Amino acid sequence: MEVQMYILTVLGVMCVITFTDITGVAAMDAIAVNDSSSSRSWFTSQCPRKCTCDKRQLSLARHNIPSNKFLYTVDCSGEQLASPPSSLPENTEVFLIANNTFGTLQSLPKSYSLLYSDMSNSSLESISSIRYFAQYPQLKYLNLKRNSLKTLSSDTFNKLDNLLTLDLSFNDLENISSESFLGVKNLKSLDLSHNHLKTVTSSCFSSMYELRELDLSHNEIVQVEINSFKNLENLNLLNLSHNRIRSIEHSAFNVLKRLLVLDLGSNYLPLVPTIQLQSTYLLKKVSLNGNLIHKLHPGDFNNISVISLTLSFMNELTVVEKFSFQNMQYLTNLEMHDNPKLMFIDGNAFKNVPKLKTLYFHNNRLPVLPSGLPQTLPSVQDVHLYHNPIRCDCNALWIRDLVEEAKEHNFSKPFFSHSNFIKCAYPINATGLSLPDVDESHFSRVCAPVTLPSFHENYTLDLGEELRLECHSYGIPAPQLIWLLPNGSEISNSTSSRKIEIIDNFALVVRFLSVKDSGTYECKARNEVGFDISSTKVTVTNKPVRLVLLNLSVDYISLTWNGTQHNSMISDYQLHYREIKGVDNQTQSSYSVIPLGPQYRSYTVTHLKPSTNYEFCVVYVYDTEYYKVDCKTFATKSKYLNKSAIKKIVSEKIIAGVCTALGITMAIACMVTLVRKFRIHKDYELPNGTRDEPEGIHIPLQNVYQPLSTPLCSSKTSLLSTHTSKSDFDDY
Repeated sequence: MEVQMYILTVLGVMCVITFTDITGVAAMDAIAVNDSSSSRSWFTSQCPRKCTCDKRQLSLARHNIPSNKFLYTVDCSGEQLASPPSSLPENTEVFLIANNTFGTLQSLPKSYSLLYSDMSNSSLESISSIRYFAQYPQLKYLNLKRNSLKTLSSDTFNKLDNLLTLDLSFNDLENISSESFLGVKNLKSLDLSHNHLKTVTSSCFSSMYELRELDLSHNEIVQVEINSFKNLENLNLLNLSHNRIRSIEHSAFNVLKRLLVLDLGSNYLPLVPTIQLQSTYLLKKVSLNGNLIHKLHPGDFNNISVISLTLSFMNELTVVEKFSFQNMQYLTNLEMHDNPKLMFIDGNAFKNVPKLKTLYFHNNRLPVLPSGLPQTLPSVQDVHLYHNPIRCDCNALWIRDLVEEAKEHNFSKPFFSHSNFIKCAYPINATGLSLPDVDESHFSRVCAPVTLPSFHENYTLDLGEELRLECHSYGIPAPQLIWLLPNGSEISNSTSSRKIEIIDNFALVVRFLSVKDSGTYECKARNEVGFDISSTKVTVTNKPVRLVLLNLSVDYISLTWNGTQHNSMISDYQLHYREIKGVDNQTQSSYSVIPLGPQYRSYTVTHLKPSTNYEFCVVYVYDTEYYKVDCKTFATKSKYLNKSAIKKIVSEKIIAGVCTALGITMAIACMVTLVRKFRIHKDYELPNGTRDEPEGIHIPLQNVYQPLSTPLCSSKTSLLSTHTSKSDFDDY
């Protein structure tokens, strides 16, 4: 017990230091005593202008600076200086230049005795030259908090072998180079919180073998990679809260063999990082507050050696399933409060958690608490259940009995703290009353079941998707949970199949949804007292792809389709077709299958029979399931109708050609006659009785009459396509 108390005390001190502001021990706040009498003889003429020089006692024990020692201090804080002083008095140990307006740091005064320097909130945008701080070889604490630094040059902190604490919080750092911290090999505490870091690479901290505390909170980190914390084997405290972390590589924490405190709060984690937590054997305190975890699954916290676990302020957490907390040998404190949707904790959620003493369940949405809790958690001494909508019926009778028992013992060890704030939300005649104030006569020994659905009132899902519904229940005696399908049939574990399955008696899974799966699904809880039903309406929408006829002939049919948003989507579809024959088209052959791809916008099926009905279906393929999306029937043309049509076309063209030829011939004859008459008329008008020989008129007939460009008869060549045969898909 003494060893445990010592460990808890150490952890408590560390947590106070960590989860508040790491830099809370700022120089200005740490000043305890001024020794003005002894300082008057010191700095008589050496104190820089606008600065104060004296001896002060600083509480810097955590930075290996004795708290009972008076240190020679130069204080130039808050003087709106544009640059630091050019020199410092001899033996200066503390240099305070916070709250100034330096902008770019051009130079710093030398001091080989300096231990502590505070340059916070001084509008620093950059450090123009490297190795500025190398002239402070004894420096143990450097505060650059609340500036505007965007980058850190290589060797900025070179040769600071004695530096123990570096505060770079509240700057504008976006990335860290592999050489930024090469000169601080003995650093114990590094604060990089409230910056704009997006990634943490293995080279960032590779030289910090002695680092104990690392604060990366309030940044923009999305993923924690495998080697993010390479060489940080001595790290005790890691704060990654208030980032955008969605995933953590399985072996990301493997190197952190001495990690004691881990804060992953206020990130975007959808699941508990079980494997990652199991790899840190000495871990004592973990916070997962404010993540997007909607349910605790069996084994989420299996074999994790923490003493304190916090799972609060989760807006999506609704259910704690059985065996979520399993084999947690050292867990003594569990905080799971202020989760506005948390409505159910399974009676077997805790298994082999022997040392758990305090449970914080307040400010949730819990209507009941499992009655077997005292038996599964033998060491529990204090439960905070107030500010939950408690059902004050037989489900809460055991709580009331324990509250009454505590009163009899003068609350020496109350099982339920603040019991007066455990208010009733049911039944109506007890609404608003404190549970201890409800008369025992109102509590029956049996209760009708109540269902706790984890689903919405309705869903609209796409063809081929999966439906998953979860429902829990409580009542006395313990109720049986049954699922009812839209057709009214009951589903249980014994009737589960590949398509419809019951998981852990509370989850219904319907796979490969088709349109016929639409309807109302019900969760029914029943016991010998009564039953309760919760339901949801599910609508399965068909795919928006539809077949459109382009052209057809005696032996081919051309089709196209519409409705896909992207060409690549058509890869999930096939074109099936088959011949329909017999009386009233009742006889059907097997389908032929044509896989479609993004290159297809239409398709022509060839080698078909004349005067024959064919069924065409566009089929959606999901996994191994086939769904008919749209089916249409088309008939090829008759070959006899086609021949008479050709004959008719040919005869009409011949008649037209003959008429055209006759017309052209008559026109030529008329022109020849007119020319001749004109020549005779000219002969009579020639003077001196002369007469020229008429020249021959040559009109090339081939330029006047041209044969028809359109052939009298033409045949269409159909697009030849290959296709494979497949068995009949009537039962999609």
